[in-house]
Amino acid sequence: MCTPSRSALMTGKYPIRTGLQHYVLRIAEPRGLPLTEKIMPQYLDEAGYKSHMIGKWHLGYSQKQMTPTLRGFESFFGYYTGQNDYFNYTPTAGVGAQGEYLAFDLWDNLQPARNSIGRYATELFTEKAVGIINSHDYKDPLFLYLSHLAPHYANAYDPVQAPQKYIDRFPGIANEGRRKYAATVSALDDSVGQVMDALKVKGVAGNTVIVFSSDNGGAGAEQGIEFGPPSTFASNWPLRGAKSSQWEGGLRTTAALWSPLLELKGRVSTELYHISDWLPTFIRLAGGSPIDNLDGYDIWDSISKGLPSPRKEILHQIDPVWGEYALRWNQYKLISGSHANAAGYRIDKWYDPEGGFHANYVVPNAPGALACADKKTAEIVACDAVAMPCLFDIEMDPCEYWNIAAERTDIVDYMMDLIRAFNETALPSNNLPQDPRAAAGLNNGLVQPWLE
Repeated sequence: MCTPSRSALMTGKYPIRTGLQHYVLRIAEPRGLPLTEKIMPQYLDEAGYKSHMIGKWHLGYSQKQMTPTLRGFESFFGYYTGQNDYFNYTPTAGVGAQGEYLAFDLWDNLQPARNSIGRYATELFTEKAVGIINSHDYKDPLFLYLSHLAPHYANAYDPVQAPQKYIDRFPGIANEGRRKYAATVSALDDSVGQVMDALKVKGVAGNTVIVFSSDNGGAGAEQGIEFGPPSTFASNWPLRGAKSSQWEGGLRTTAALWSPLLELKGRVSTELYHISDWLPTFIRLAGGSPIDNLDGYDIWDSISKGLPSPRKEILHQIDPVWGEYALRWNQYKLISGSHANAAGYRIDKWYDPEGGFHANYVVPNAPGALACADKKTAEIVACDAVAMPCLFDIEMDPCEYWNIAAERTDIVDYMMDLIRAFNETALPSNNLPQDPRAAAGLNNGLVQPWLE
């Protein structure tokens, strides 16, 4: 999910090392990524880089010291919280029964950017990114972290937002929600193209590494059922589960890396990587020294040369609050526990795209495509992760149809031992209640630091 993934990206560590493993930071929550943690732009600064950030932060803002420009970024244009409106920049999630935390959240460094109200977030953030690329003095190398709002939901009354010009690109998608979701992704596609063009025009693309990735699986109607509206119209088909779950639909995301520095280009890698791997990889590319005590691995040789990944396991989750534990070891994945809402609903099924599945939007035999059995005819071996741990061979069964725990008790026992070992070193989840001192009426109608 948003906060745990971003903490792993910035620190190179599993979220259990920072106490951010349970759920996400809420608006007005007086905590964040611990200030004792050194993060990516601070490491890159030591290698001579100038770092700039645009978009979603979601790693804490209760103290000014927690915000991006006081944690290594030269500049920040974006928002502190986990959700936002694409036009008025006023988040609506968890703002209190009376709307006491309903406030404006768009910042130009430490100043509210009210003059940007009405601009579409994806276009605005792209404009800012291109501006940095064009104005940067390349005597110093550049790190640009462009963390788009899209395609996250916007708000409860209008969850998927895009200008009509993008929606009009998809007349063949009958379902309105899916059509608008495609529009948000299409705008994101345009953004990638504009950033690429700016790098090429500036003449620096030849010495650049670009990574495009996500922080979690998509949130469709199933997400709204568990947590309440809103949700987007994303689809993780044919994978099981969705955002916030420990199934592949919640955990597995695609990523693209572009660079002339790659030795092997134009290929798909199915090696095992984790978001924490980007920090040590980027530090190596920047000429920095290896960092001790990280969970992430330097994966550049695997990506560039096609070598096996140095990673053999991923700790997906240790969350005693929700009773969820999940681990990947080689091709095997173990899940123990599954969160349910007050009505007993769990995100543990396979969800077709809302409005129906359109085969014409799937490229047959695409490189790297998942090979899953047809669910309509597949023999599914049931998994009740609340009752007992479930085990899947993800390489053979990426859609998690066949629970093989009963036949491979040796692997279940071994992986449970690994989870217990991780748990011995885990910090407790440090979630805190919302702080009334963060109320909009006490902060000039702004989502801003309030503990100084």
